[in-house]
Amino acid sequence: MADLTLSAVDSLVGLLVTAVTEEAKLLGGLQGDMQFIKDEMESINGFLIHLTKTEGKHDDQLRAWMKQVRDISYIAQDCIELYKRDFKGPSSSGLLARFYYRVVLLVTGRHCKEHDLASRIRDLKARVKDVGERRERYQVSIPTLKEREGTPPAEAQASQDKIDEAREEFVRALARDKEKQHKKNEAIGLVTQFVRALARDKEKQQQKKELVPCFDEAIRLLLVKDLQSAATKVRDCLRKNLPHEESAAVCMEMLLRALRDHSHARPAVQIKTKKELMKLVDEADTDIQDFPTQVMVFCYSKLSRSYKSCLQYLYAFHDEAVISRTSLVRRWLAEGRVEKQAGFDGTLEEAAELCFKDLLFRGFLLPVDDPATASSKVKSCRIEDTVWNFVYHMSTTENFVDNLPTHLQNQLRIRKFVKRQEEHQKNHPRPSHPWSICGRWTTPPLDDSMVADPDPMDAMINFLKSLDQTYRLNVLDLGGCKGLKKSHLKSICKVVSLKYLSLRNTYVSHLPEEINNLILLETLDIRQTKVHGLDMKHIYFRKLKHLLTSPTMTRDDETLHWAWMPRRIGEMEDMEVLSRVHVRHGKKELEEVGRLLHLRKLGVVLAGSQSQAQDSMHNLLGAIAKLRECLRSLSIWVTPPPTNGDPSVTVNMVMIQDYAPQLLESLDIKGLRLLNTGLPHWIWALQNLSEITLCDTFLSKVSLQDLGNKLHSLRRLRLRCNSYSEPNLTFNKDGFHDLRFLIVEGNTITTVSIEQGGAAPLLKKIVWHNTAINQAGKLSGIHHLKRLQEVVLKGNFTDPSSIPHNDGCKITEA
Repeated sequence: MADLTLSAVDSLVGLLVTAVTEEAKLLGGLQGDMQFIKDEMESINGFLIHLTKTEGKHDDQLRAWMKQVRDISYIAQDCIELYKRDFKGPSSSGLLARFYYRVVLLVTGRHCKEHDLASRIRDLKARVKDVGERRERYQVSIPTLKEREGTPPAEAQASQDKIDEAREEFVRALARDKEKQHKKNEAIGLVTQFVRALARDKEKQQQKKELVPCFDEAIRLLLVKDLQSAATKVRDCLRKNLPHEESAAVCMEMLLRALRDHSHARPAVQIKTKKELMKLVDEADTDIQDFPTQVMVFCYSKLSRSYKSCLQYLYAFHDEAVISRTSLVRRWLAEGRVEKQAGFDGTLEEAAELCFKDLLFRGFLLPVDDPATASSKVKSCRIEDTVWNFVYHMSTTENFVDNLPTHLQNQLRIRKFVKRQEEHQKNHPRPSHPWSICGRWTTPPLDDSMVADPDPMDAMINFLKSLDQTYRLNVLDLGGCKGLKKSHLKSICKVVSLKYLSLRNTYVSHLPEEINNLILLETLDIRQTKVHGLDMKHIYFRKLKHLLTSPTMTRDDETLHWAWMPRRIGEMEDMEVLSRVHVRHGKKELEEVGRLLHLRKLGVVLAGSQSQAQDSMHNLLGAIAKLRECLRSLSIWVTPPPTNGDPSVTVNMVMIQDYAPQLLESLDIKGLRLLNTGLPHWIWALQNLSEITLCDTFLSKVSLQDLGNKLHSLRRLRLRCNSYSEPNLTFNKDGFHDLRFLIVEGNTITTVSIEQGGAAPLLKKIVWHNTAINQAGKLSGIHHLKRLQEVVLKGNFTDPSSIPHNDGCKITEA
């Protein structure tokens, strides 16, 4: 809870510094009030920074005080942002300019709003003063600072790749232990059938299956003997008392994962950890049924405060079958749940990604594996029922409430409105011809069923309006909602505290001009909507970090349409992700993109004739050169005119090697003919490049060999339709040394072969979707791949089970 409060206060202090130093004319007579709030909040901020370094539980007085501070911080930040947005002073300091500004305020009625907002700020001053005095009045003090349990600097600075590899080996050991138990249970099942025939119910009761594996191999991989012995004690206690409880198996695996990450802690901390576990085992007899929960509490205690907060927020996804990683990470950021760990110098979003990865390894999250994909990143996850119950318990006890915290209840309620809307749409589908002969939308008459079953979106808007004025709603996820109307969107635009708005996979076709009222918005997700073209030109969000769009296909002419580049894109200086935007005015728009010096992920669509595409590419490469210190992911899609039957355009991608984006990790190219030119030479200098996706590129055999020989960090290669110019895809010896994942799609490649002698020695997974109707796919040479774990084949193949492969490799047909 201290982390949440500190984050809120820290953000407010930064805003107050700007408001007081740079907005003196704007604030006028309120400057003294703002200065007082700033000074008081800085003092509170120092107190909270010290507080986050303490260990143990915070007492009730301290927790109540922190909650009051956090609420005031949110309200104050909203007030300042609204003041800066709606009452920005005249650009000129002259007497005439100030007079004209005041006339505008009076005519538009904004003068009254200014007065109301000023009154709120003065009230805040009084509340801040009272909170400061209350800490002294009730002697709210900082607990004793204890030695931090954590990873020493050497481990924190170790290579992330080495950490990931060690974790992968440990996870494989856990999987092998569980597989041994599964086979043992199968054998017990066979014996049980025979025993039942001989001794009936008496022997049957003695042959029950155990759900808790021995985990011998995983325990041996723990690096410290004390932790091994402690884990063994816990395991023996669970297997003796709760061998058939699923919760016991879940908590035991979670404990081993926590101890694996805890093995690098200081010796004194490890001894303390062993004593804690021994105490748990000794006290297990008092309430053995609660023992799994206590083990999970122990695992939870080894998380940082920020990670605990992120874990608690997961309950907002309780009604979702699958949780998207990117959605979860960005919602964490919008809610202020993420902070950088000691020794980490990346961005907050990278810190959030690391949090997701750590919670995944610790067993709080489970990966949802799509067999048709192959990637080192987990795209989505789910949570075990046992963990759901535990997260609910911790969310209530640590937030000083009997039920779920208000923000989690509200998020769950919003998603319930969305799911009710799905049922409502099935019962009341839209009319097929809603337009009148005048070209205007006609509202169909209400029937009895519609009166009895009102629109859930109307109810949701009423719910948003009913929220207390001081409540800060940061996240609104309406993904999948098919019944949003223009009136609903206009009402949503009044929730000015929103930082995250998802309209993904909705019927929304237009964004109202009022959308720009969302001045704090950081993420706008309009993928799989009908929003495109001019709808995007007018949007402007000063703090926007993630603009996510995707192409849409019209029903009339079956042509693709894209969201246009926003007109003021260069002013959105915090932008980090700009996805699938259409470049129409190449030089001007791409010069603006080149100003976004925090941009990590860029996806552009270049449309038009070959000469137009070449000009746009030249301007794009100029923008990339300006972003070479920050760009991590690049997607380029070149589309020829609809009349051109050629699926790709020949465009030159020449760029000086020194201007290449050296930090680039992912490259996606579609619609660029590379048969004669090959991949541009500056790509070979990108030694961080680990993922490449190609489509409609007609890559030559020589260029493919260059990929394997020159890109030493390449781990994932995806060859989509028409990406390769030949039907036979051969991996020669000594190439693709670090490749882990291979995806092949389309109908042009019909043979994939791996040569003996060291080709792709680390390859773990192959996914091949052969859409060729008249030519069955042929896969050979995979028995040379000692690390290969899985092959997924989809489409036209003859008897995949006959393909020679290693014992550790599994071949499946999707």
